[in-house]
Amino acid sequence: MRNKIALVTGATSGIGKAVAKELAERGAKVFVGGRREQFGEQGT
Repeated sequence: MRNKIALVTGATSGIGKAVAKELAERGAKVFVGGRREQFGEQGT
């Protein structure tokens, strides 16, 4: 997935978070969005 860009909404929890992590691990540049700011800032 190198040289790919992904936009993941709902990425602060649940399926969105899991998808964002998986894409990042595979080498994509991932931009995330979500409603839970405190979870998004944790980066986990």
